[in-house]
Amino acid sequence: MASGTELLIVDGSDRDREGLRKFFDGKGYVCTAVRTADEAKALATKKFFPVALIDLDVGGEGHGVDLVRYVRSKSRPTAVILITSRASFDGAVEGLRAGVIDVVQKTRGQAEHLIRTVERAQERQAAQGGELYREVRAVLDDSFKVMLGLSRKVYAHLSLAATPLKPRVLIVDPEQEFLKELSQLVQDKDWDVAGEMNGGGALDRGSSTKLDIIATRDELPDLRGSMVIRSIQAQHGDVLGLLYTTEGDGKIERIEHGQVEDVDRPFTGAAQLIEKIDAVVEELGTRTQERRFIQAFSADHRDFLKRYAELKLKIDRLISD
Repeated sequence: MASGTELLIVDGSDRDREGLRKFFDGKGYVCTAVRTADEAKALATKKFFPVALIDLDVGGEGHGVDLVRYVRSKSRPTAVILITSRASFDGAVEGLRAGVIDVVQKTRGQAEHLIRTVERAQERQAAQGGELYREVRAVLDDSFKVMLGLSRKVYAHLSLAATPLKPRVLIVDPEQEFLKELSQLVQDKDWDVAGEMNGGGALDRGSSTKLDIIATRDELPDLRGSMVIRSIQAQHGDVLGLLYTTEGDGKIERIEHGQVEDVDRPFTGAAQLIEKIDAVVEELGTRTQERRFIQAFSADHRDFLKRYAELKLKIDRLISD
């Protein structure tokens, strides 16, 4: 169970201190053994020990309790065990009041009890440490979200957010009159719109032009519109597709990454299609603004983000251990 756990041993008796050190070294603990309370205080100020063994009488009869209080004040997570070579009811009570988890006599008959107590202290400290690490991780994540939110408000006033998206829209429909109606409806739109009347032409344009949106009727003379959308999305995964059909009551499907994400029924005509494209353009504008913000934030805070990621990884490892 020890697996290299740090153990602080404080005992004024050279024989007892050395005996405890050798005993716990043999159990796999990394022991630091000191003779005086002052040495222990100096160590406790500089270094964290998961478990500490403190002799009741180090520095004088009953003075070990004062050291317990000091260690607990400097490192609340440290699990402290009070050890003693004499029976002292008052000392045991004072030790428990000071926060020790147990009082164990330094006799051969108590060796197994002592090791079990140390193991229990280690388990208790590890459990408390895990909760602490999780709390630190949560605070770290919340702090990052606050920083991100404040930065987003600042960047919203910069030119990176002010540049509007001019989407490249391809509309595919075999009916010339329908395309004319659509062209009239988009005259006041700041879109880069192109039209095709068949699937082959749409695929050619999709190969030669970076599109943002493709809206196509499913019933094309040469190919299914659904195949056209998925073929273009296979080449350019961020193209958003709108597939409409007039069969039955008709419908419009929104296709993203080759998957149908939304369906509107019925399909009522050109005005409805333009309304759907409008909604998609607004969404793409929001995505573009967010992408620009993330790029700017990453560039401005590269060192911080690196340290943040490294710290999160360390905390996650501590939690999993």
